[in-house]
Amino acid sequence: MLSQRLKLPFLIGTALILSACSTGFFTSEEIEEKAVLTVDSEISVAWSIDLDQRRPASPSGMSNPAVVQGEHGEVIVAGAQDRRARVFNTNGSEIQRIALSAPGESGGLQLANGLVVVGDVDGKLFGLDINTGIVAWRVELPSSVMSRPVPVGDDFIVQTENNQVFRFTPNGVKVWSYSGPLGGLGMQIQPSPVVHRDHVYIAMKNGDVVALKADNGSFLWQRQLLLNNNATVLSELKVPAATPVLILAELSGRHEDMLAVPIFQGEIFFLSLLDGSTLMNRVISTKSSPLQVGKQIYVADAKGALSMLDASGGETLWKQELSNGELAGPVLWHKNLWVADEFGKVFRLSLDGKLLGMVELAGRIDLAPVVSSDGVMVRNNLGTLFKLR
Repeated sequence: MLSQRLKLPFLIGTALILSACSTGFFTSEEIEEKAVLTVDSEISVAWSIDLDQRRPASPSGMSNPAVVQGEHGEVIVAGAQDRRARVFNTNGSEIQRIALSAPGESGGLQLANGLVVVGDVDGKLFGLDINTGIVAWRVELPSSVMSRPVPVGDDFIVQTENNQVFRFTPNGVKVWSYSGPLGGLGMQIQPSPVVHRDHVYIAMKNGDVVALKADNGSFLWQRQLLLNNNATVLSELKVPAATPVLILAELSGRHEDMLAVPIFQGEIFFLSLLDGSTLMNRVISTKSSPLQVGKQIYVADAKGALSMLDASGGETLWKQELSNGELAGPVLWHKNLWVADEFGKVFRLSLDGKLLGMVELAGRIDLAPVVSSDGVMVRNNLGTLFKLR
């Protein structure tokens, strides 16, 4: 167990920027205001766990834990590079260890029957009984499962690395499948589908966004967001890496519901749910899903800034420079925003952008923090899971 509290004053310049848009929907006015802040960090590490039991030259772990309900309350389910799924209580003590067939990198979803679905890099799905440590069922798919399964009624939907989408019952029986075009170069981080009412929306790594009927998987519409996605090196890659976010009209103030689709090293496209047409877009590169809170959208970008956008028109309301590296997040816990960067730092901010705390951890953080009832969890590339408060 690791417990620490940092009291670290440091200087940081903040910038509030109303940025120019890429489509003509936004003004080009730019306002810059600089201030010197002294931060007395109150982020503490409650505990840390070595998930991966890493060997030399092991690949980076890229799955996040799932917070679910066990027979005695809240528990944490996490896959790892050592081909096991582990179940921990909220204090970080291991309860169960369940063998998989390959490293588990999908995250997890708890179904209505209590089973937790996880996937592995060999393309297998498992329905786990986390109370007994038993694999209730397993299904083999054509390619890796890198994204988190999502619920649809009592069933669930999962997206694979090769742009296929499947609906399964809680017992692991396939209801339907859909195959999109094969993509080229991709990232290890993969989007998950979005379910809204009776439709499913999928961002695929070739740049297609597809809408399907949830009950039978039939095709509704498709939009291609990338004019050229034939990158041969990662520095040129433009790809959907984060799960799209639903922006409802009653919250945004617009006349119709939207889907915000972030493209890493590209733009955030706001698409109509009716036909996939582009309602607006912003040139912001992010590898994490935006966060909507009321009529505002928070975006942590790949250049180290956290911005608050107006959900109706997309204008930048403020912009806080946090890091020189890629950010992951934000998530909301106890009315604060939590963001991590690729250098292992985790930041806590108020909803109006004031920096409230920071802690520096070992390793690199590529995935957004995960919220639990009593803390915020982050996982680094070395396989360590931290709970912060």
